Amino acid sequence: MSEGVVRRCTIVGNGRTLKGFDFKQIKEDSIGLTMAIRHWYKIDWFPDYYVNIDHVVLKHHHKLIERMINEDKCKKGYLLSRSILNVLPDLKDNEKVIFLEDFQRQRNNPFRYLLDWCSGSVAVLFSVILGYNDLQLLGFDCNYKEFLPECEQQNDGTLRITKTPETNPNYFVDDYQQEGDIYNKPNLEAVHKPSWEHLTFIITGYVHLNRIPMMIYAFTKDEVEGLTKYFPKKNIDDYGVEEIKEPKEYDPIAENVIEDSSDEEPPI
Repeated sequence: MSEGVVRRCTIVGNGRTLKGFDFKQIKEDSIGLTMAIRHWYKIDWFPDYYVNIDHVVLKHHHKLIERMINEDKCKKGYLLSRSILNVLPDLKDNEKVIFLEDFQRQRNNPFRYLLDWCSGSVAVLFSVILGYNDLQLLGFDCNYKEFLPECEQQNDGTLRITKTPETNPNYFVDDYQQEGDIYNKPNLEAVHKPSWEHLTFIITGYVHLNRIPMMIYAFTKDEVEGLTKYFPKKNIDDYGVEEIKEPKEYDPIAENVIEDSSDEEPPI
């Protein structure tokens, strides 16, 4: 990445704070996640990249994912788990499809150091290694209701939607999950929160080690904490109103944007 060049990327989660959000206002490169595909087809908008590493969702929705890939809806690529090859083996030959497990085996790739992860945290780290240095995180609310009245637990521990919810408190559209959908329990405390905490340490070390200027902001509603425990907060209603600025060195642990004025090597 050339010094002084700002590359902005919007990473779009699926939380309730995005209810009513106009996706078409996203002008820079973007990454979208998991089962927002249904909504993207409805509004005729797709992100530049798609990320889904949830084994259960990949298996259950592989036909819709295959359709999206075959129609080349996400122009820059797809980051998936290799588990999808169990149902779509031909994807291994698609040059736009890459796999999380391959990243985790590459020397010097920060994905090697992942201990906990979810599709959202993987998407953010993916944007960093793609060279983006101004990250806008939308719709990561981290306040899942673990069991909906319209779901039942199956013998293998997965959940099944028995009736399309009239109101789904977990997502930006109420029919994000539909009757018959099978999915993993959110496991907010055991999976999602640890994955975001771990991500901040990986990014901090990576950007300091490589002396990469970085800005990361979590957009949310005033009443929703979201990822603001880990990244500086901005209101979702203010998304898109700011001009791109020159990035500063970013320290997620301090929850602050700092400028390094010393000539010493930064801590790792």
